[in-house]
Amino acid sequence: MTDICKLSRRAFVAAGGSLLVFPQLLAGQDNAVEATPLASWLEIRSDNSILLRSGRTETGTGMSAFYAQTLAEELSVRPEQITLLMGDTDRTPDGGYSAGFLTGAANVRKVGAYTFQALLRLAASELGVAVSVLRVEDGIVSGEGKRISYGQLIEGRQLDLKIPVRGNPTKIDRASNWGVGGLNGYVVVGDPPLKPISQYKVIGTSYPMPGIPDKVTGRTHWSGDLPIPGLQSTPLHARMIRPASIGSTLVSLGTLDKKRFPTAELLHQANLVAIVSPDEWEAITAAQAIASTTKWTDWTGLPESENLTQSLRQHNWGVPNGTRGNAAAVQRALSESTRVLAASFEQPYVRHAPIGPYVAVADVRPDGSITVWTHSSHSQGLRAQLAHMQQVPLEKVVVRWLDHAGHYGRTTHAGDGAEADAVLLSQMTGKPVRVQWTLEEDLAWSSVSPGWIADMQASLGPKGDLTALRTSFYSPHMFDARMLGAILAGRPTSTSKTENWLAVEWPYEKIQTRLEQVFGMPNVGAATATGGLRGNIMRTPGHRQQNFVLESLMNEAAALAQVDPIAFRRQHTTEPRLLELLEATAQKAGWVARPSPRQEAKTCSAAVLSGRGVSIIVRDNAYWVGIAELNLTLATGLVQVTRFTIGVDCGKVINPRQLDRCMKGGVVMGLSEALKEEVTFDQQRVTSTDWSRYKILTMAETPEIRVVQISRNDKGFGAGGEAANAVASPAVAAAFFDATGVFPRRLPLHPKNVLALLASCR
Repeated sequence: MTDICKLSRRAFVAAGGSLLVFPQLLAGQDNAVEATPLASWLEIRSDNSILLRSGRTETGTGMSAFYAQTLAEELSVRPEQITLLMGDTDRTPDGGYSAGFLTGAANVRKVGAYTFQALLRLAASELGVAVSVLRVEDGIVSGEGKRISYGQLIEGRQLDLKIPVRGNPTKIDRASNWGVGGLNGYVVVGDPPLKPISQYKVIGTSYPMPGIPDKVTGRTHWSGDLPIPGLQSTPLHARMIRPASIGSTLVSLGTLDKKRFPTAELLHQANLVAIVSPDEWEAITAAQAIASTTKWTDWTGLPESENLTQSLRQHNWGVPNGTRGNAAAVQRALSESTRVLAASFEQPYVRHAPIGPYVAVADVRPDGSITVWTHSSHSQGLRAQLAHMQQVPLEKVVVRWLDHAGHYGRTTHAGDGAEADAVLLSQMTGKPVRVQWTLEEDLAWSSVSPGWIADMQASLGPKGDLTALRTSFYSPHMFDARMLGAILAGRPTSTSKTENWLAVEWPYEKIQTRLEQVFGMPNVGAATATGGLRGNIMRTPGHRQQNFVLESLMNEAAALAQVDPIAFRRQHTTEPRLLELLEATAQKAGWVARPSPRQEAKTCSAAVLSGRGVSIIVRDNAYWVGIAELNLTLATGLVQVTRFTIGVDCGKVINPRQLDRCMKGGVVMGLSEALKEEVTFDQQRVTSTDWSRYKILTMAETPEIRVVQISRNDKGFGAGGEAANAVASPAVAAAFFDATGVFPRRLPLHPKNVLALLASCR
């Protein structure tokens, strides 16, 4: 325990009382940019209620449930005693971005543990007994026949507790990969005694997710709702008027007909154009009228989505920016092998298919202070981005977070969304402004997860095992966090690197001879600073793309060796957790061992073919297995996944029900990407701008999803919030091969691609 962690008393009060837990930067930390006082992390009140303040936000992963359970466990209280305040930059400590549950939960655990020890010391003093004899249950401290609640301990007192932290506030950082530094915010240091997992009572139970009742009953205040809490006046409504592409520039503005739109105002700054009005419908119709007569330069820098692969192949990739393995050993093994498997894979651009398009409200005051209401998953990063765009000190910007729909992982690096638009328009009008993107606008202008190509070579030994493997992954930019509004307005915005990284952890330790390389390039079509498609990460960044390639190759190699695909994986690993999960998931799926494809695959004359396939992934102390079963209608090329079995071992399961939701949600997302999703574009613009052209899996197409969870008390915590989608694509591809005898090496498997694939191979 550090010397910092001592209770201090601020004052006596007649009634009430509280214990506030603050982060305390250790000596030597560069906190010069943090001019505002650090918000308290935790507040325990005399009525036994507890407020946990988290800089991270709930974006659909169940974090609000997990955090409450984690803190409740360390404090030995009920989760119902805890409320969460999330994502407000002026009222929560900088907790970094809302990704990587484990790093955020580690902070919560340590804050709880430090506080628990302080409460024990306080209780020992009050009760006149030794700390060692005290026990705590549901916030009641007892020992030697005496008892007192946390609330009674605090009543009439104002106490502070400082928790030691390291780190710097999130800020613009040109040296970082994504242009924003401090992604993890403040990190709690020291080694407070944590409750042993074997003594857990709350973690491991299906505690209901806070906030669901309010969402179901309509009490939740969404970011798109009005009025905005804390905003003194109704904001102006704004609709943006966009060029065809980010590379186009404004030639002439259309004329606003004031007789038809008497309260509307046309605004522009460089290539940022918008209509604002007190009446939302007037803003919509006026923007449509102005858009039809506004002129832009033509820009034709994109390669067309049909030519994406060819365009990527023509790029001079230079040296890899990530390498693992031994090139000479792999080359020697490949040259000496009599059986070498070579394959190339292609994946298109995909994007978050937003059920709820971006929306934000901004209030810029004459003194330069800025308040923004948003659903960003990186409030502190957004604060840094906006301060940088406006060239004002960080403390001039406040970001307040609100719930939003269809949001998962969309703003990890803080740069996307409507916030920059709203700030710039509020500054121009001197009034609060609400910017609502349309679905078409969101599908055309939000950042995209880049397409990939990959080449692989593998050698098989005399026993059919893989003896060497060489992989090369190529991808356009995937860290572009520049704010669209800042780009169009010609204002400062973050700059990130174009490199890439090797994401997938290696699950097959028996394949010791391998070389993995990853190459990165700028945005496609980025001949100018403002051109091209802005690439950014999505759920399971990098892992989804790389795992499709690695696991597809494992399935092809198993077929070449004429070995059952699950048995083939067992051949190449000794990891007991993975072996047990493979067995449990296969049993749940009713898997019967045999080589793939099935014997009838290439000769079957049936109208509908069936197949099954498997894939795995290892990520952040978590093992995942996916088994897909599908039907293929030969006449139409329609692939329908009929059942998907997903298994995970992520160490100690915190909340089985929420994990079940995450797993099923990830499977649906992964199946949608495997079967349907593709961002299309011509030389000028994105063309997949509605649901008929950017297709996603529908409710009717969702298969039965079976779930297997293995919880362990001796392996710590693993990442259970993502990765389910990363096993979907390779499992579906393997099932397609099992049904047809044809390996699909390009996604998605929509009917047009399937018919072309079958025609070329039969």
